Amino acid sequence: MLTKCMAGVSGMTLMGVLIASTAAAQSTNEDATVEALQERIEKLEQELNQRLNIIADEVESSKGDNSRSRVTLGGYGELHYTNLSSDDEDVRELDMHRVVLFVGYEFADNARLVTEWEVEHAISSAGSRGAVEMEQAYVELDIQDNLHWRTGVQLMPLGIINETHEPTTFYGVERPIVETTIIPTTWYGAATSIKQSFSNGFSYDVMLSEGLKTEDPTSDPDAEPFNLKAGKQKASFASAYDLAVTGRVAYRGVKGLELAVYGQYQPDLDQSAETSYAESATLIGGHVIYNLGSVTLKGLYASWSLAGDAAKNAGMDVQDGGYAEVNWKPLSSWGFYSRISQYSQQQDESKEIVELGVNYYPLDNIVFKADYQQYNEDAGDFSGINLGMGYQF
Repeated sequence: MLTKCMAGVSGMTLMGVLIASTAAAQSTNEDATVEALQERIEKLEQELNQRLNIIADEVESSKGDNSRSRVTLGGYGELHYTNLSSDDEDVRELDMHRVVLFVGYEFADNARLVTEWEVEHAISSAGSRGAVEMEQAYVELDIQDNLHWRTGVQLMPLGIINETHEPTTFYGVERPIVETTIIPTTWYGAATSIKQSFSNGFSYDVMLSEGLKTEDPTSDPDAEPFNLKAGKQKASFASAYDLAVTGRVAYRGVKGLELAVYGQYQPDLDQSAETSYAESATLIGGHVIYNLGSVTLKGLYASWSLAGDAAKNAGMDVQDGGYAEVNWKPLSSWGFYSRISQYSQQQDESKEIVELGVNYYPLDNIVFKADYQQYNEDAGDFSGINLGMGYQF
């Protein structure tokens, strides 16, 4: 019996040894597997880091040569339908008034190019009323964060819409009449200017530019020497004997409020012509814009004073005008307005236009417009509607 017991003990001992040996072998194999996996993971991490470093170096080295990221594109356009009538004339007209393309380029963080190209009335040719114009083409340098120097073809810092005139930014199919006659928007020229803004809401602009050169009656009997709008030279072989000085001071330190006063001095409207036909001209104007939630109030006044007996005798030594507007935008897609404009370019005349209308914005940068206008007798005694579509991008 003792022999049987010893045999049983020996069997159990052998089994334990086998189990222990098997466990030890399994443990050894698992350790080897874990070490292999860790080595593989470390190797993959090294390869991934190397590839990421290569990609980062390539991106960093290409930044200086990536001109596409420095280019900015934009533009706007307007299509107008006019249906106006008077006792003597009916106007029924469809016109692609303008298509504008904006191209900008960032030379550096503190230096940029701004250009704006425009095609007016769809076709530009010898037998058409259209035109191709470059409204802006200037280089802007940041002297300080709040101080900018521009040189090139620029918009005059005058009025409400001369600098900002995209169709989605104003009411009415056509631009306000006072800002297309008294302030001859869009008004641009070759110039150099300084603009500075301050944290208290004040800003100022000072510009030295080409002046107006009005039509010469000594060479053309039908010329209008005191038609200021016709005197815009548009940086095209512009006579520069007498440069114009323009200045503006604006305040935007109260939420919803904009106040601005501005002026321009033209030393000689005939640009020192051999036979003088006009003298100096001075423009003084200002505007206020006040936003009260969904309601915005606007008012503008501008006046030209032309020196010399010739302008006085023609009854055009004072040319002035102003308008008041109320617009209401109860919804983001709908806005309504009413505007009254009064202006005079000739002594003893007083032109007046009353209008009201609606803007519909299916998207922020697309607008459809409709308005009704009533002209007084001095303004042509017209009445009727305008329809329009506009966009910007």
